[in-house]
Amino acid sequence: MTILDSNSPIRQSVEEWQELIADCARKAVNSPYDINYGAEVRSMMRPFLSELTPAEAWLFELNVGLFLLSKQSTDRHSGYFIHMAASETINEIEGQLHDDLAPEIAVKQQERLLETIAYIRETATHQSWFPPAYLDIYAELWLILTSSAADSPGLLQEELAHLTEEPGEGNKLFPLVAQAWMRFWLGEDQEAWRLLDAATRHGLKPAQAFRFLRLLEKNGDWTRLQAWLSHCANEYVGRTPGSLDEYGRYWDAVVESLPQAEERMWSALASLPPYCSSLYDESLMRYGRWRQWIDYQLSLGSDPLDFRAKDLQPIEKGAPEALLPFYHQGVEKYVLWKNRNGYKRAVKLLKRLAKLYKKLKREQRWEAYIETFASRNSRLRALQEELRKGKLIP
Repeated sequence: MTILDSNSPIRQSVEEWQELIADCARKAVNSPYDINYGAEVRSMMRPFLSELTPAEAWLFELNVGLFLLSKQSTDRHSGYFIHMAASETINEIEGQLHDDLAPEIAVKQQERLLETIAYIRETATHQSWFPPAYLDIYAELWLILTSSAADSPGLLQEELAHLTEEPGEGNKLFPLVAQAWMRFWLGEDQEAWRLLDAATRHGLKPAQAFRFLRLLEKNGDWTRLQAWLSHCANEYVGRTPGSLDEYGRYWDAVVESLPQAEERMWSALASLPPYCSSLYDESLMRYGRWRQWIDYQLSLGSDPLDFRAKDLQPIEKGAPEALLPFYHQGVEKYVLWKNRNGYKRAVKLLKRLAKLYKKLKREQRWEAYIETFASRNSRLRALQEELRKGKLIP
């Protein structure tokens, strides 16, 4: 009797599939930390696929991928080749999760799909460490279920019961985020936020929180996305590369569909930590909030000459008078340097002011200002020299 006959996966449960995969993998020549390990194990599993329907084969291959991840992703081995091997496995699984067959699985193989979810849950909940990708795969499998299953609310409630009844002695991150997903799909956002806030104390990564935002944007659920963005403002934004820009793009999408949400956006952006200030700054400029942008720069004590004249052209066109206090403050600051470099910078900015006053047709006010300015600083000989070089005074 061949191995295929005695170990046929046709009627086996997912638990038995995992045992079958593990038994075959023990005969692999390559180590789990070898880049060729995944390809070798997959080739050993290939004969079994011929007995399965396309939907069964899809789930079987997914379980092979989950087994490989459990071997390739560890908290102790982080070398280049093992990292590449794990990345390749994750790419294989992501390709499966997004192919055209995925929606059929929830209908044709719901029991085994739930068993696969249970395998991920039990593995991640009862160990002190689990492959980080398990959380993403778990969420994607539930997305397939909630999109296709007739009784998805009931399934979600059952999963919540499993997650709370079987906390395990391992990590706390997985069950907290998993419960947040269940609450999310049940429309219980406040409880989802509470769970995610608790998960931050156990190592929740911003990318894992941003998956919720991404799904809301994909579904065009702008009212909920607005609420989630307001809640997430101080917790997850700006802590990883790209997260600040991504957060800003979500707000842009919300405001485009819900113009009345713009004021709430400004409140959220203004509440971001100081290291996220660039988003608030750029958004004010992009949305044409010139006066607010100037007020913000004044509050920061920004140097006007740190901005190219080209950068400030939109303000000169849209609200030129708003630049006056910004430039005047800069001039006074440069004079206080009490050195030649400061005076040169003051004169450079005074020339911008002269053009601005002329554009505003306030030449008399400019002449009165420069005369008073020169008189007030008459004892600063070097400044007087720079003013004459700049042809600002005779």
